[in-house]
Amino acid sequence: MNKAVVSGALGATASFIGKLAFASDSPVQSWVYNQCSSHAEYINSWICPKLALVSRGICLLLMIGTNAIMISSFVEGMGDSGSVVGTALSTASNFTLSAVFGIIFFDERVTTLWCFGAALLVIGMWLLSSVAIIEPDQTKRSNDKKEM
Repeated sequence: MNKAVVSGALGATASFIGKLAFASDSPVQSWVYNQCSSHAEYINSWICPKLALVSRGICLLLMIGTNAIMISSFVEGMGDSGSVVGTALSTASNFTLSAVFGIIFFDERVTTLWCFGAALLVIGMWLLSSVAIIEPDQTKRSNDKKEM
């Protein structure tokens, strides 16, 4: 798989983790707080908000780490497929996976027109990823062989 596509997926994942970290209705923080509160008879109640805050910090660190890996993958993907193709592949995969995360985890709704546009993006991404890159040296060598 093209590294630019992977970088787009990592970017969407980092965005998803960031939303978990900063959303006021984050399911991660709610789960941590509810688990802590259910054991409040064994734990001091002032600890529960602090643990929810710690879960937010962990998500923040995961988001930063995922972004760092994404940047590395993006640079390698641009080296593999060129800057224009690499950027297009990364953007398309990021856009598509962000929508999937929104639909699955945050109950977001999409229209039929949006789905049509997303399908065109996926087709374009497939076409771009299947293009073979010819180095300038290879083009010159093949033209030299034709002239002989």
